[in-house]
Amino acid sequence: MKLDIKNILDGYFGENQSDDTCPVCIENDGARSPLYDIACFLKEHRLTLCSRNLDLAWEYICGSNSALKNDIVDLSAASRLNDGTANDLYDKYFNSDVGAEIDKIVLAAIDQIHQTTKIIDDGNRDTQKCENKLIEHADNIQVDAGDVDIAIQKLLNLSRLMVESTRKNREQILETNKKLAELKGELEQARNEADIDELTKLPNRRKFERALDEAFQKLGDDDQNIVIAIADIDNFKKINDTFGHECGDRVLRLVADELGSLSNSDCHISRYGGEEFALIFEGYDIDKVFQKIDDCREVLAQRSLVDIESGKAMGHVTFSVGVAQCLESDTKRSVLRKADLALYQAKSEGRNAVLKYSNAS
Repeated sequence: MKLDIKNILDGYFGENQSDDTCPVCIENDGARSPLYDIACFLKEHRLTLCSRNLDLAWEYICGSNSALKNDIVDLSAASRLNDGTANDLYDKYFNSDVGAEIDKIVLAAIDQIHQTTKIIDDGNRDTQKCENKLIEHADNIQVDAGDVDIAIQKLLNLSRLMVESTRKNREQILETNKKLAELKGELEQARNEADIDELTKLPNRRKFERALDEAFQKLGDDDQNIVIAIADIDNFKKINDTFGHECGDRVLRLVADELGSLSNSDCHISRYGGEEFALIFEGYDIDKVFQKIDDCREVLAQRSLVDIESGKAMGHVTFSVGVAQCLESDTKRSVLRKADLALYQAKSEGRNAVLKYSNAS
């Protein structure tokens, strides 16, 4: 008989049940098993009982991933641990290795193509030089062909055959080179597509993490300011519940377009996960970033929206933002936490606001 753990936990951890009586949470000696703590964790945060959340809870309760545990503690303290953020954590910590491996394979393939192309190009140039010199010498000898020894004449004939064969080989190499260039383009396109969020067409979290790595490498440079912003759509769950997920998707695209208007060579914006967006500003001080984002927020907040499917008035869609200056002493995690804390305060103070970490601390 197959033991349906999900149904047992659903039954014993219902609103009116005592979790102490759950048989799968008690060891033979009467002690509570880790499953008890995992079930309590899911219940406390109202997380759906599914394989992803169970994996996440197991790692949090029994695992050794300190970064994952810290993220869960931060989200829990901010009352923001839910199915959406849990799903993002799962993708970050359980699927990130797959993305990294894909990147390694693609980058290695592109590097190999670059090396092969260079070898082929160098070989073509050397072959062409040898061919030209050989033909030049052969023509000079053939000027007095009647006085040339028969053996030398045969050698000249063989040389010409070799040149002809080499030229054919070069044509094949050039064709191969062309196909390699096409393959390189396809690989680079595939990598770019893997970095794009399908719904909003913005770069995704994987791309954001690499962009943040690159920004941190410049942090020590003169006059290189880095400001991080985390934006979150206000009352997004209510939008989904009231107007449906398709309407929610349209709202996500709308906000993505508004925030995307800030994007340029000095501003990288990504869909960070769920209804959150992350922005990296390079070369701006925090006050300038605050003003740019607040102007964008105000433009959207002034619009009165209507759901195109139902024709019902949606009112105003707003977002809240936390902004943090990156200091030389910061790590990626610490500056993201500062921006997240400022975002949490903006939410707790009524939403539809942009707050700097210096004001939120």
